[in-house]
Order: sequence, then structure tokens, then C-alpha cells
Amino acid sequence: MATITAVLLALFSLVALSSACCTPDQWEGVESSIGGWAGRRRSGLLKEFVFASYDYTNKRSAAFLDYANGEYFNRFQIVVRYEGEVGNLYIVDLKRNKCWLKTLKRPFRQACIPEKAKSVGDYYLGLKGGFKVSGYAIEGERINAFISVQNVSGSCIPVSEAVYGKLTKVDFVQTVGFVNLTPGIKNETVFDVPAQCEKKEDFSLAEELTRDHYFFAI
Repeated sequence: MATITAVLLALFSLVALSSACCTPDQWEGVESSIGGWAGRRRSGLLKEFVFASYDYTNKRSAAFLDYANGEYFNRFQIVVRYEGEVGNLYIVDLKRNKCWLKTLKRPFRQACIPEKAKSVGDYYLGLKGGFKVSGYAIEGERINAFISVQNVSGSCIPVSEAVYGKLTKVDFVQTVGFVNLTPGIKNETVFDVPAQCEKKEDFSLAEELTRDHYFFAI
């Protein structure tokens, strides 16, 4: 973690301010991530494999994920839906067939590179002259990030996202890769309210699986 932090901080000192760009308003694809966390007395390794759907037009997102935290493994369904300015987060433990619900007091997150991000320039993944991407570094109060995107017709197509910082007094670092992204939504039923969900609120699992520290990932 110290090595990654040093590299990113070095990049921050070399770059100039950039303009923000966003993903397409509707897209689907696969996310795979790996990361580590460390608290005062415990530490662990996180791994996720996610089928993600993002719909900024209608203010909703959906994710079906395999989740591993050390030796703990589970499958979850996560749905975010907004009606006007009011949002609900639904998280279903697919093994236990139980739902957690949380009312969201923040606006729906538009998947954009923030205005304060700094461009680190363009480069190629793999062979030079092959797959060209653009890199951005983001430095925040609690979360820092390094993001690679493919620029297509004024939109930023996610390629990778590395985030690190501190959440709820726990230090973490996480890298997310994006593959097989497609524009639009093929099946809108992924955004339906899960049948297992009750009306009462229960924050416990919703807090553990919060995704607010991401910029592009769902």
C-alpha cells in the first residue's frame, strides 16, 4: 500500500487541472475488483466480481456480485432507485434470501471524473500504439483515486479505477477493472425492487456494502 501511495502522490505533483467527463448515461458491463483493508486490530482482503447496470437517465443502478472478504463468501443483489429526489438502496443477501433497505439522502451519483481531477496524459495498455487510454488522478479529503478511461465521442468509458483512503476509520486500497461494456440497457427488470425487500429500514448491511467511495464502479 505504501508503494502505491507513493507512486500516486508522485503523479499528483506532475499533472495539470483537467475538465470533467462522464460515462454514457446508460451502460452495462462487468467489473472485477481486488483490494485490502486494515483497521486497528483486523485486516483483510476483498474481492468482487460484478455484473453492473447504470442508468443515469432514470436515476437507477443495479449490481449482482460475488463478494469475498477473507474466507467469507456471499452473493448479493444491489439496486438503487430514485423517485424524484428520494432514493432507496436495496441490498439482498441471495444466500439468506434477506433484504436490507436504506433511504438515501444524497443525489443519485453521476459517474463522472470530478472537475478537480488532474490529467496524467494519454498512454497505451499493452503494446504502444494499441489500446489508448487517458489517466486522471483525484485527491480528496478521505478518498484518493487514479482512473483510466477510453475517450469515445466526448464520453469517458471506464477502463480501471484505483481508490485508496479511509472509510469509517478503516484504511483501504481497491482496484477495479471494467470489461465488456455495452451502451444502453438490455433488460430493465434488473432495476425492479427485489421481491425479498420489506418496507422497514435496516442499515446494517447497507452500510457495509456502501459504494459511495467509487467514481465509476457500481
